Amino acid sequence: MNKLNSLRQKPAIKLGLYLLKFGISFFILWRIAAKVDLGLALTGISALSLLTILLVLLITILRHICQYFNWMYALKINPDFNADGRDVLNSYMIGLPLRFAIPGGHASVAKIFYVSNSSRIASLWSTALERGFMTWSSWCFAAAAGLFFYTQYTPWLFIGLFLLCLMIPEFIKIILSWRQDWAALRQSYNLYAPRMLVLQVANSLLTYLQYWLILNSFLPISRWETWLRMALTQFSNTIPITVGGLGLREGFAIHFLKGAGFTAEQAVSATLSLFIIQDILPALLGIYFLARTSRK
Repeated sequence: MNKLNSLRQKPAIKLGLYLLKFGISFFILWRIAAKVDLGLALTGISALSLLTILLVLLITILRHICQYFNWMYALKINPDFNADGRDVLNSYMIGLPLRFAIPGGHASVAKIFYVSNSSRIASLWSTALERGFMTWSSWCFAAAAGLFFYTQYTPWLFIGLFLLCLMIPEFIKIILSWRQDWAALRQSYNLYAPRMLVLQVANSLLTYLQYWLILNSFLPISRWETWLRMALTQFSNTIPITVGGLGLREGFAIHFLKGAGFTAEQAVSATLSLFIIQDILPALLGIYFLARTSRK
């Protein structure tokens, strides 16, 4: 493992991995462009009603509030963390544009340099928990949706996957009980981890509500069908091989929305609409925080 980590740190290897991920992003987009009229997809975005855009924007604010508190609780799991809310807000906003710096969103970890903490290792631990719980929510909802979508398979497969995902936070708690000097960390985890889990479930449900509002601008679709298909689509966001999930998510949406009567162009329009409102606009605001905030 040490040799592998050492190899990854070599400039040539890091550059190669960086170019490979960008290449994957562009390849997937090229494959989609071969099947989709992107002009029609972009036209579909502009066809959203003002009310729909305003509602999606409002839910976007709520989602970012959830994610801000998720980051703050992740930091507070470190018992020695004592930074104020302004530091946490600045670092959170700075992380939004940084996630576009390299494929997979890994550059967002640099936000730890903009918040005071007892150590960089503690901040890295908090970042891992923050992203881990976001992934946990996507996996749980995708496994549950798979139970109802893939009816041709035995239900125990997806029940088992769901229960396994559900137990991940408990596995972390068990790991923290291995050493006595982690007792304080374990107590903080027991306090803040449940709050983070609730926030991530709420964030996922708000995402499906956003998709329901957008998709109904094209074709009528129930909330159940929206959750079923978009929970499986959102699983693509946990595969860190593209820039902001761009390309991979659109491919998943085309596949899963096809059965609900949506064209490829409409599926791409839906995901790109939410991507612009939920990710691009806040990232542009985050650039302002990045420019005016000094490193700690």
